[in-house]
Amino acid sequence: MAKRAEIVIGIDFGTTFSGLSWAVNLGEKRVSVVNSWETLTSFRPTNDKVPTQISYTGNEPTSYGYTANKKPFKWFKVLLQQGHYSEGVKDVRAAQDSLLEVSKSIDEVVSDYLRWLWGRGKEDISRKQGSNFEEEYECRVVLTVPAVWSPVAKDRTLKAAKKAGLPSNIKLVTEPEAAALATLKEVSSEERLNLGDVFIVCDAGGGTVDLISYMVTEVSPLQIRECGVGEGGLCGSIFLDLAFENFIKTKVGELKYNSIQERHKKKMLDEFENQIKWNFEGDAKRLYSVELRGAGDDQEEDEDLIEVEGGTICSIFDDVCGRIDALVENQMEQIKAEGRNTKAILLVGGFGSSRYLYSRLNKIYKGQGISVLQSKDSWSAVCRGATMWGLEHNFIVSRNARYSYGSALRTKFIDGEHEENDRVWDASCGVHRASDQMVWVLKRGEEIRNGRVVGWKGFTPILERKLMSTKTHSFTRTLYYSEQKTAPRRRLDGAIPLATISFEIDSARILKLKRRKGADGNTWIDVHSNAEIKLHNADLGFNVFFEGESVGYTQVEYKEDSG
Repeated sequence: MAKRAEIVIGIDFGTTFSGLSWAVNLGEKRVSVVNSWETLTSFRPTNDKVPTQISYTGNEPTSYGYTANKKPFKWFKVLLQQGHYSEGVKDVRAAQDSLLEVSKSIDEVVSDYLRWLWGRGKEDISRKQGSNFEEEYECRVVLTVPAVWSPVAKDRTLKAAKKAGLPSNIKLVTEPEAAALATLKEVSSEERLNLGDVFIVCDAGGGTVDLISYMVTEVSPLQIRECGVGEGGLCGSIFLDLAFENFIKTKVGELKYNSIQERHKKKMLDEFENQIKWNFEGDAKRLYSVELRGAGDDQEEDEDLIEVEGGTICSIFDDVCGRIDALVENQMEQIKAEGRNTKAILLVGGFGSSRYLYSRLNKIYKGQGISVLQSKDSWSAVCRGATMWGLEHNFIVSRNARYSYGSALRTKFIDGEHEENDRVWDASCGVHRASDQMVWVLKRGEEIRNGRVVGWKGFTPILERKLMSTKTHSFTRTLYYSEQKTAPRRRLDGAIPLATISFEIDSARILKLKRRKGADGNTWIDVHSNAEIKLHNADLGFNVFFEGESVGYTQVEYKEDSG
């Protein structure tokens, strides 16, 4: 039977807005962006994205995206990464409160939204490829995740997507990596890339801003590798809205502001977004105005117009953009540490299309010979790049580890090197050992070639007489990770459990191994095993081998993120 043609679907599951694109993996491989989204009154035929929000009645989802107007649940994506985003941020707190109201886990809320988004994507494909496209084509989904997310958060996203009914062959790719592919392909087509060029990709969205740096290793076909370690933070464009709202609240008075109807506040914020925020270039002398019905003391409409000086808007932008400046500088320091120079900063994402952010960065770096470039369609760069990645995922030849990975082992105790609290007696060998000492087989910032495998060896001494009374013997191996710049030497100093493999080996099989007489006079058998991790794009495999045979890929338990 001939292999079916393939449709690749890229999903940008964002904090404030999400997008979806797709392409048939044949011929021109033209990427189509879904841009027809239902609103309360009609369809928006030109919007490349849809709000990441959902409304519930009880615990049943009733409306999504632009139509989710009844106390919509927003910002739920960030709750997948526990402890990473500040609970002091208004929208994070609101998301936590919404979660309590719907009596659902955050994983279930994410599944509800992705199920709807996937359905809208299938409708768009059906209109262009026919309603039976799922029978004619093999569907493959590429889902984006933030570069700074922990492996646990990525795994939760993956499981939520599968629960939502997306194809089981989903692949994860980081958001800035997807954006880099879409943007650098654009730059490459204009023949502006040279071997050795280093670019910083700044994916500035509504809630988060992610940065990652790449060096061109091949021009044709285009191939790149990571420089440094990607990073990000909560400094997206939504924080401009929050700061502007706080300014208005102060200007009209908190009591007065709190008495104004929510629909009037929303209209005022929409006016700020559509007429000021996206067009603002930094003119401090210009006078702006927004209408806030109910803000004035009289019934005259003019009383509801609030004037805002350009200098005030500059201050709002500077506070948020200053945090982006710091992230850019950190990337440049990492690039310099590799003995290289930055050629350009590529701005993508909704906030990446801001004129003010562009002019601010250009003013800072133009004198250093560093170009600042904006993608032609920056808002959809991530979802388009996700689809492109699915079409040709050998684009990035190597990445840098964002975490250190390893295992906790017992090693020979050395006075002055190990802590006394870690000292344990090994009766089988008659020596003191240091328990829970970390062996990091892959360290943060280390280069990862796609599919690279790293591992470690360990052994467990077992009393022979214990094996005589049982049919099998149980073992566990735990993989840990650390996001600290210098990974801890001891498990208790910050190593976070990522995955545990449980497996059993027949006692009869162990009894065939070499025996030895222990220091305590008993007969012991050392059961040696090898563990390995295979790192891919945004996920990893963890395997345990005994006598060359895989014994531990059947039961993997992911721990809750304790970081």
